[in-house]
Amino acid sequence: MNRIHGAVLVAASTLVSCAPFEAWDDYGAMDPKLQFIGRMQFDDDFGPRYAYPGATVRLRCDCTGVDVAFKDEGTGGDKRTNFVNVIVDGKQTAVLKLPNTDNGELLKAVRGLKPGEHTIEFVKRTGPYAGTIQFRGISVQGTLLDPPPLPERRIEIIGESVSCGYGNEVSIKAPNNTEPNTGYHSKNEDNSKAYGALLGRRFDAQVVTTCMWYRGVQRNPDGSTEDTLATRYKRLFPDDDSEEAVWDTRDYVPDVIILNLGVSDFAVRDETNTPSAPDPMLFKAAYAKFVEELRRYYPSAKIICAVGPTMSDYYPKDRQHWTLIQRYVKEMVEELANPNVFYLAHPPASSGSYGEDWHPTAEEHQHMAEALGNFIQTQSGLGW
Repeated sequence: MNRIHGAVLVAASTLVSCAPFEAWDDYGAMDPKLQFIGRMQFDDDFGPRYAYPGATVRLRCDCTGVDVAFKDEGTGGDKRTNFVNVIVDGKQTAVLKLPNTDNGELLKAVRGLKPGEHTIEFVKRTGPYAGTIQFRGISVQGTLLDPPPLPERRIEIIGESVSCGYGNEVSIKAPNNTEPNTGYHSKNEDNSKAYGALLGRRFDAQVVTTCMWYRGVQRNPDGSTEDTLATRYKRLFPDDDSEEAVWDTRDYVPDVIILNLGVSDFAVRDETNTPSAPDPMLFKAAYAKFVEELRRYYPSAKIICAVGPTMSDYYPKDRQHWTLIQRYVKEMVEELANPNVFYLAHPPASSGSYGEDWHPTAEEHQHMAEALGNFIQTQSGLGW
């Protein structure tokens, strides 16, 4: 790693204290005292590579500062630049904009901590559309300690762009059908404020998020029925078909799985260039097949099939898509008749404010997390 401590901070880190200076020690990306949460590929000696948001590098140290090295494999610009949240003792203190270089430069992450033990987390806040990143190691002003125990509870979020946190850092008033059509900007996506991460904090649980854009359950927005999210679930990276990029489902066995799927299936445009609903039998059959696949991997997991909050019966006009997706998913769950599979509908967002491209704001994600959390406590029988 390059010992130049280049500043790539977007938000301020903790205030500098008057603690005496301690020497900085470098630790490689594969140091056994580091913890990793999320889908990661460990084939490269330089460090793990990963694409999905929420993937976390976690450590404990007796220290006053920590720097970190990443390589951003995105192509840069407003859409393909990755960002990482820095969380110290449970509180976010900084956001790192990752460099698109390969020189191992250390980024200033944490400064001026009070001497003593601290838990530091580096959380990928951007989704796979922004690109893959590689963790390259850390430098600690102090001593790296044995890692803290991981939370025993485990949640997995499986969904589309909403579950990534697309556009949730902005809040746009929408008096008509134009303003939230902003396009994607990776700086405005924060998975730490998405409903899955909020659930993790509520229940002190590990969270793995598997989210893919423009991938449906039975069909994709371009009308294709191949390479749907359901068929690509076991990929470490959404578009990598190599043998080395297969997720081993034994590596993370969730207690609760939340599926928020189906929006892309309703986005296929017909001959009038209007979004259309999928065939109900084909949609329900594909969804049920995916649920049964997950049950084979995780036979004890509680699976919540959720819909909302981005669809409505107002758009497209006279198509009743919100009514239809509720009916399809609810009927599918009822037909499965499995006591570990549940149905939940989030009402359409009604605040009048939206994230980018009509996605939920961070505030709306809080509402989703609250509804899901209450449901888990009262319906799933987990006793959380």
